[in-house]
Amino acid sequence: MMNLRNTKIIHLAIVFITFAVATGHAGAISLTQSIDKDQMAFEDSAKFEITVEWPGPQFAYRFTNPLNPYFDRLKVGRFSSSVNSTGTGQDEVTTKKFTYVLTPTSSGPGKIDPITISFISWPDSVAGELVTEPVSIIIADQKPAPKSKVLPIWVWITGGMAILGGGAAFYVSKSRAAKRKPVVKSPSEIALEELAGLKTEAGTDLKKFQTGVYNILVKYVNSKYQFNLGGQTEDKLEEIITKIPLNEQQRNSLKGWVIQAERDKYRPLASSPGDTVRLETDLRRFFEELNK
Repeated sequence: MMNLRNTKIIHLAIVFITFAVATGHAGAISLTQSIDKDQMAFEDSAKFEITVEWPGPQFAYRFTNPLNPYFDRLKVGRFSSSVNSTGTGQDEVTTKKFTYVLTPTSSGPGKIDPITISFISWPDSVAGELVTEPVSIIIADQKPAPKSKVLPIWVWITGGMAILGGGAAFYVSKSRAAKRKPVVKSPSEIALEELAGLKTEAGTDLKKFQTGVYNILVKYVNSKYQFNLGGQTEDKLEEIITKIPLNEQQRNSLKGWVIQAERDKYRPLASSPGDTVRLETDLRRFFEELNK
């Protein structure tokens, strides 16, 4: 039996590359990660945190792509990021944190796959990557629902007759209402349906798939938030997406998909069979999260 009182803190740190920061002194950008438990109850949550640190000001490194983590038996309940600096001049140190609060989707061995963090150093514009270590966490079985008390047979008969009578009246009422009112689908539900159709239609043709992705995203943002992304420059896209009421990770993902799809529509593409599958999976998770 898992002892949930003994919480184990996992800290992993990897230093990948050293660059010259804005002050002109040599400084190393480093990555650490932590999760506040290695086993958890199904009804519990776990905090997974990634910390990137470097000597120098905040603008010494620019992070070019949104984080795109893959979780098995876990989902993101809450995400946040922050950046802070301490000290001044040559003693300045900047820390950027990405925090995920994770909740189980099923019991068993959960895992977090390695996450790639891409960046560009300033002022020399040298690109680099940091990669987290994989993380495992054991998720306990879901607690069974409490057993109900056995009631006398006459209570069941009386209750059953009342339920049947009420159910029949409710069904008639709902049937009449259904005839009067059409089913209204949310923008996220519409986007998920269109994405499923696009996956079948495009198959492994990444160019055709990206053209459809661009149309789905533009239509979704226009329907949900009344912003028009169609035909905009990349700078204008970034300005518009900043105003959309999503969290930072969701806005970064949306911006990256729209810009990449716009580029791929007008150029020849060489793709592997798994490219459309991975992209469709990421988009489906995005819309499913927004539809909750």
